[in-house]
Amino acid sequence: HHAAQDSYGGYCYLNHAAFAARKLQSQYGYAKVAVLDVDYHCGNGTASIFYDDPSVLVISIHCHPDYDYPFHSGFEDEIGIGEGKGATLHLPLLPQTSWKEYNVAMEQAMKQIQSFGAEALVVSLGLDTLNGDPCAIRRAGFLLSGQDYVEMGQWIGSYANTIPVLVVQEGGYFMEKVPSAASDVIQACAASK
Repeated sequence: HHAAQDSYGGYCYLNHAAFAARKLQSQYGYAKVAVLDVDYHCGNGTASIFYDDPSVLVISIHCHPDYDYPFHSGFEDEIGIGEGKGATLHLPLLPQTSWKEYNVAMEQAMKQIQSFGAEALVVSLGLDTLNGDPCAIRRAGFLLSGQDYVEMGQWIGSYANTIPVLVVQEGGYFMEKVPSAASDVIQACAASK
């Protein structure tokens, strides 16, 4: 989700979420696709690829770039340009964010996806939001755990209950916890659809 059309970064050489969004449009005929990036770091590559495209809504919930990578992208005022103005929504959160604050951002994101009229949803599922993730805590870190990922999946499933949802694994380096967090999101999402 850090890879753009002309650059790479943050361990990302290809942008699978962007490929998936375009494939959903070109091969499966979904005119309006939303990408919800819940990685700890901003999905700056995905946002840049679709920055002038009104047919793909990109929402990124991430640590504020004043505190963590990518530092130059992910600010609230980055909303797209030209015909794509308003189709990018960055929801930066402060370090040490707990589910209480994250939940507010999730609600805002899901309402935006619904009002956009998304016909399909790609989720960039970054699990470096886990409390204690070694990559995230080098600078700041979030405090999500356990039940928070069930609730995240419930948000996604309940708002995207009539559209296809494709999940792409992004970051997540707390290997003892990543499998259960990923499973919690996907199972809760499926159960809520």
